[in-house]
Amino acid sequence: MLSACGASKSSQATAPSSTSPAASPTAASPTVGSSPPASARVGPYTQIFATPLPANPAQVKVIQGFETAEILWAKSDYAWRPVPPVTEYVTGQALKNLMSATSSLKANDVVPAGTDRLFMTSVTALTSTTATVTTCDDGSKYAAENPVTGKINPAYLPSANQAYLFETWHMVLLSGRWAISSFTLATLPSASAQHCQP
Repeated sequence: MLSACGASKSSQATAPSSTSPAASPTAASPTVGSSPPASARVGPYTQIFATPLPANPAQVKVIQGFETAEILWAKSDYAWRPVPPVTEYVTGQALKNLMSATSSLKANDVVPAGTDRLFMTSVTALTSTTATVTTCDDGSKYAAENPVTGKINPAYLPSANQAYLFETWHMVLLSGRWAISSFTLATLPSASAQHCQP
């Protein structure tokens, strides 16, 4: 299993559970410059955005859409269902991946836990309707736990080659908002994941 949003994107198919935890997220607003990392807490899970926003206003909007999508993805994982307004920020193949992730978490009776840190995040391509965001993902402290017992499910702990990922997020302008439409993940031994390693 991979970690966090990147992590819950892999899924396992098993019978669904009948319970669903309630979400209790909090979020810090991202800011331009060399400010401390922005973060969002969803239940026992914390998503950290360790890269300051870019100076370019158009790129800021893309990154803000990306971060909003990541937070809503985590909230959906925690709730075991898509939570509004996630479909305004996650669409296409990415939405199918989200649905698979929430089903897998529910089937395994776990929610995201621990910490996931996105760093070296940048907009690498931008047109009037499409964008590409790349980021390194430190999922070394990610886990998935039973929301009632707090017991960690070891199947979701990242292996050594999955703890630090390189992610490419394809985004589209959707009703005036930047939304994730698809993504790819690179793990070791892929050369693209090398620069994300500690």
